[in-house]
Amino acid sequence: MRVAILETVKADGGFELEFDHIIIETLKEEGHEPILFLPEGTDLGRDFHVPVRYLDGGRIVSYDGAGRLKKIWLSVQREYRRVRWFDAMAAAIGREQIDAVLLTTATYRYLRALKKSALRYSSVPVCFIFLGVNPQEMPKFLKAARACLSYQNVRLCVTTLRDDFGAQRPENVRLIAPPIMSPPAVRPAQGSDVLRIGFFGHYRKGEKKLAWFLRAAEEGRFSRTVHFVLQAAPTTEQDRAEVEALVDHYRTRTAITVLTDKLIGTAWYEAIAAVDAIFLPYTAERYLYNWSALYFTAIGFRKPVITTAVLNPEILAEFDIGGVVNMDSYEAFCAGMEDFVNHFSEQEALYAAQLQAAAEKYSRAQFVRNLLS
Repeated sequence: MRVAILETVKADGGFELEFDHIIIETLKEEGHEPILFLPEGTDLGRDFHVPVRYLDGGRIVSYDGAGRLKKIWLSVQREYRRVRWFDAMAAAIGREQIDAVLLTTATYRYLRALKKSALRYSSVPVCFIFLGVNPQEMPKFLKAARACLSYQNVRLCVTTLRDDFGAQRPENVRLIAPPIMSPPAVRPAQGSDVLRIGFFGHYRKGEKKLAWFLRAAEEGRFSRTVHFVLQAAPTTEQDRAEVEALVDHYRTRTAITVLTDKLIGTAWYEAIAAVDAIFLPYTAERYLYNWSALYFTAIGFRKPVITTAVLNPEILAEFDIGGVVNMDSYEAFCAGMEDFVNHFSEQEALYAAQLQAAAEKYSRAQFVRNLLS
């Protein structure tokens, strides 16, 4: 099949582009021919090694640096342009002999634009991929989805680990499991006496969980040598000042490495491959409904996890691939880290077998087959 990937978000690295990369590579592995469609003048800063086509309708609209009032105007402009991009995509389907169209990180707002565009009457399947729907979004999502029921080839795919729709799920909404986020070939971990535990993500002001992580590296009572790796990529200038203070404070600590660069592409893969376990400290309620890309990266790389009871609990309920730590207090957290580290050797073989089973269930190939079925 000739499959169009329509990307209308300009992301500076991060999840959106990596998700596109995973889908594109898997399409190729499955024998399909992916083609990337972008609004005119778009440079994603990354080569996906597939043909690229540009669509009329204006450039991608960015909110970077915009205040509240300007964001309102930009949101109107973005929706207007989205309608034009959808119209241009509809015209390209016949010209490029496209068999299916994928929009990889959609929101219910995309469906508002769809209703005003020619793409709603597409002659081939148009699949909008949603990264979960939380309770606050559910009413708006359902309203938008029901408004699209008459569009025969529009498919709304919600990537999720749970069914929060029940009987109210419209017929055009499908629930599919997320894919593991890893390259085709995963290198096995190199054996070592040192247990390397990594956190990868952005640093935000006053992030106590990451301070606990580093504190535990020094204070934890571990039965083996550990090395904690913290990627603390700042998002603002104020965050940058705090990160620089962290780096300076821990510069001489042999058990801690602090990374401050963004990790994109090969650098990201190498950083994940270099640790033995991944720390996932997320406690926000939205992680009951939205799947964690880093969690599925850990599974893809066959890395055990140290996580929370809130983050995608369905995974640990089925697969014994790590431990849960209590984030209510530092003392409880540190005790959980000690328990994970001090029992890691006896659990390692079980973790490996369970990670393999989880990777098979959430395989990239199965994800793409579900999308295109």
